[in-house]
Amino acid sequence: MPKKMRYRFIEHTADVEFVAYGETIEQLFVNALTAMFDTVADIKKLKNLKEQKRKLELFEKAPELEDLLWFSLQDALSLIDSNGLQGFSVDSLKIRKNGPDYVLAAWLEGRKKNQKLAKLDVKGVSRFDMHIELGRKGYTATVVLDV
Repeated sequence: MPKKMRYRFIEHTADVEFVAYGETIEQLFVNALTAMFDTVADIKKLKNLKEQKRKLELFEKAPELEDLLWFSLQDALSLIDSNGLQGFSVDSLKIRKNGPDYVLAAWLEGRKKNQKLAKLDVKGVSRFDMHIELGRKGYTATVVLDV
């Protein structure tokens, strides 16, 4: 994993593709969610706005980590959008094993939609070719967003 790199966007013919990094699985998921938020809006400017932020709870479970990542990204996108927000941060993300399933609990932070800070309209998260790998320096995940 490149030092301090949280995620990077890579060229894709029609959609948006990124690789997220993390020394831990939790850090990987935070960085993947943040990359998705960064695709939708300027998260640096959103963080610095004075208006009140809102926190929304995200809770997911799945038998495989790739499924958990897909569910988490899809539901975060829906949750943020249905509340009229643009997401910019993930707080207190925890993943644990509970029987056959992985369980994720996190808080998403967002602010009221601001068209001046909008980038792309993400329609969904592709399940095709999504994968998580564990290497010597931590985890990587490859994700494609449908725009």
